[in-house]
Amino acid sequence: MDSQIEIKRETEFYQGFIRLKMSVSNKASSVITDVTLDFLFENDLLRIDHYEPSYERRNGKILLGNINGGTSKSIAVYFDPLMCSRGTEIECQLNYKDAGGNRSTFFMEPKLISVVCPIIKTELDINVGRLKEFIEKLPSKDSKVYEIQHGFDISKLVSIAREIVEKHDFRHVRTLMTKDGRAWEIWYYGKTKVTKADIVIEVSISSEKQHIELFAATESAEALTGLLAEVGRDLKQGIESRASGKGNIINVTIKDSVVQRSNLLDLCSMDGICPVNILVEDSVIQQSTLISEKDTTGEELERKKPLSHENVPPQKPLFPPTAKKQESSSGKRILFFSLIFGLLLIGAVVMFPGSNGDSGNTPQEIQPVSINTTSQNTDEDTPEATAKTNIAQKTSPQIPDAYMNTVGMEFVKIPTGEFMMGSPSDESDRFDDEGPVHKVTIEESYYLSKYEVTQKQWLEVMGSNPSNFKGDDLPVEEVSWNDIQEFIEKLNEMEDTDKYRLPSEAEWEYACRADTTTEYYFGDSESQLGDYAWYHENSDFKTHPVGQKKPNFWGLYDMYGNVWECCQDRYHDDYDETSSDGSAWEDGNNSARVSRGGCWSDYAGSCRSARRGCDVPVSNNNVLGFRLLREI
Repeated sequence: MDSQIEIKRETEFYQGFIRLKMSVSNKASSVITDVTLDFLFENDLLRIDHYEPSYERRNGKILLGNINGGTSKSIAVYFDPLMCSRGTEIECQLNYKDAGGNRSTFFMEPKLISVVCPIIKTELDINVGRLKEFIEKLPSKDSKVYEIQHGFDISKLVSIAREIVEKHDFRHVRTLMTKDGRAWEIWYYGKTKVTKADIVIEVSISSEKQHIELFAATESAEALTGLLAEVGRDLKQGIESRASGKGNIINVTIKDSVVQRSNLLDLCSMDGICPVNILVEDSVIQQSTLISEKDTTGEELERKKPLSHENVPPQKPLFPPTAKKQESSSGKRILFFSLIFGLLLIGAVVMFPGSNGDSGNTPQEIQPVSINTTSQNTDEDTPEATAKTNIAQKTSPQIPDAYMNTVGMEFVKIPTGEFMMGSPSDESDRFDDEGPVHKVTIEESYYLSKYEVTQKQWLEVMGSNPSNFKGDDLPVEEVSWNDIQEFIEKLNEMEDTDKYRLPSEAEWEYACRADTTTEYYFGDSESQLGDYAWYHENSDFKTHPVGQKKPNFWGLYDMYGNVWECCQDRYHDDYDETSSDGSAWEDGNNSARVSRGGCWSDYAGSCRSARRGCDVPVSNNNVLGFRLLREI
């Protein structure tokens, strides 16, 4: 009877997992019923993280159900490697009933897999700018997340994590901590010995979730899988033996946990400047020196002290500093006389403007004098470093690419530019109010919130939660346009500013498109929409926590689906008289206000970049929410 069953399978490394793709075919003409899959493998080497589609699982077995004659069912099972191994087998026992009700068993041919951990040999340091470049360009990224169920001591966990990662020869780049000490990030850089592949490692620790997350980014899926397996195993064992006790740290399935949505590093600029509410400990490499691609083939860079920035207040180090040479009294004397000499030099220039060997009487332009206040000459005083220091002192502070406010809202900086607003007449699912297509110029950059405003954030400002679907990280809904204006007024008062407001319709569409001209910011086909949005086909008719789907190219999440997002504009049924500067169109007799993006109950056509909706300002329902704009 087994000849009527055929199993095809293949494995691949995918985002830190070993993905087993499997097809079960019924070659007979009659149906087979109660088909179950029982996977057999070494539990100390592998665990099943999740599988797709989401068949029912009972007593460790996956229930495929019935397979009609001449048809097949497929499944992808994601195995999480718990450590590196040269070879282990995955087996599968398939149980079913034939047309006569007789129970039968079929065994899949064992699949041999290996998880190879790359050898790390890191000879170069990098700075924050280069770190952010690597995170952006490295194609393979994923995380392991652990829940600490006992003995959560964040300072002890930070110490353990640093010791574990650094023993693998990764170089520390930066440690970031919120001022309240409840969230930490430790960033590292490394390079594989054989293939010379770049690697980024991050350990983030959250008191709120009592989670520790190990994030890795590298060039190959195979290396990523091995890295997470080896470093993750050591991290878990270290925490169990020194903090939580055995059995008190468990793996968390990432898709079920609101993690890795963002990080503190996003709030820091490319030159390493972070908001004042983030405490920083740098590596010893100088922040102003980026390692270019051509530098990564050769000598080890000399380690240098980080530059200070005038717009960042002095901060205490996060960890006790290593021993330093005390400044000598002779060094202080040199500094004192350097200052005196500099002042005398300035006086001489002012008093004798023509003493440059020029006997003429024409006044000479007084040039600014740069006084070196370094106590003594060191190897750090290279011409390149000095030039870059002078540039840093003369240039105005760069506006950070991200911003976080007092209630935890994260904002992304939207650049200036221009775009064509609306949809062409041949766009599928188009409505007449999406035209005519017209050019809009955004002359000033602005911050737009990375996620839709959550119920937790609304509650913190307003003191109540009106939402129908309850959950801290769910988008707030059942709020009207008028309610949102009251929220904005209170938030501005809390932060003593007037910079928060709703985006205009043009600002919303400009940020949504993110330099794209297609129907969706990922292309013209709706086939990928489920990767980016919660909508009719995948929402289970409810909202979902913000930030679980993929962002657009400017790092904004849930611009499609989940909830409609209110804009400042009054609704008009075309763009005939709209302005071209991106400002809100608030003239007219129609009281309805524009909303954008579609929601959890909408079909794909309502989740296009150009799609418009509207509600009267007193209307509230469970499909309407918002995100905020903050002026710069």
